[in-house]
Amino acid sequence: MTDYVHGYGTREQERLVEQAEHWRHRLITNGTMLEPGTRLLEVGCGVGAVLAVLGQEFPGIILSGVDIEPTQLAFARGHLERTGVEATLVEADARALPFADQSFDHVWMMWLLEHVPDPPEVLREARRVLAPGGRITAIEVDYATCRAEPTSPALEALFRAMVQGMAASGWSDAGTQLPVWLHEAGFHDVDEGERPYSWRGDDLAGQANYAADVIESALDSLSQLPGTSREELRRGLEDLRSLPNRPSGSLGWVMHKSTAAR
Repeated sequence: MTDYVHGYGTREQERLVEQAEHWRHRLITNGTMLEPGTRLLEVGCGVGAVLAVLGQEFPGIILSGVDIEPTQLAFARGHLERTGVEATLVEADARALPFADQSFDHVWMMWLLEHVPDPPEVLREARRVLAPGGRITAIEVDYATCRAEPTSPALEALFRAMVQGMAASGWSDAGTQLPVWLHEAGFHDVDEGERPYSWRGDDLAGQANYAADVIESALDSLSQLPGTSREELRRGLEDLRSLPNRPSGSLGWVMHKSTAAR
C-alpha cells in the first residue's frame, strides 16, 4: 500500500468524521438503497465514519469493516460505540481480505482506491467476497477537475500541488478511472455515476471550507513536492476560503459514485 498522504493524527481522524457528515445526504445516502439484513463490508473503513452513517441511515444492515491501519481501527471502535452503531472491524489488507468467498451482499469503498498501487487488484478481491447478485459502491474524485472562480496564481498552484501530490502517492484521477477499473476487475452492469458539483451562493462557504480542510490536511506532504512553496500553498488556502466573499465566486469538481454488480 502507498503512504497515506493525510496521515493518522487525531485531528485528521476527527476531520474524517466531519467529512462523512458533510457528505451524509449529498453523496453517501443519495442514490443508495440497502435493505435490512444486507451484509455490507466497507474496505478501507478508516475511523468508522462512513460505517456510522450507513448504520444510522439504513437500520438492520449487518456491517463489517477492514482497514490496514490499527490506529484508525482503534478510533473507529470508539466512534461506532459513541454513535450506537454495531460493526465487526478487522485489521486487514484490501488485497487479501480475511473472508470466505461470497461472504457479503454489498461492498463499499470511499476514497480508498486513490491511495492503492493497483486498484483493479483490490476490486477483484472485493468481487471475490461478494455473493452472487452482490453489488459494489465505490466513490472517488478526480482532483484535476477542481475549478474555482475567481482564481488566482496561488489558488492554481494549490490545485496543481494537490494533483501532483495525489499522483505521487496514488491516483489523482481515480474518479475518472473508476468505471474502467470496475470493468477490468470483472464487474458488470457498471453505472459510472458521474456527479459534477458546482457550488455558489449560500452553499459555497461550507464547500470552500471543506475543500480547504481536505487540502490543508495534506499540507506537510504537499509542501515537500518539487517546485512548491509552503507559503504559496498557504496563500492558496486563504484564497480558497475567501471565495464566498468574492462576487460570483464558485467552486466545483467531478466525483464518481460508481456502482456495479458481481
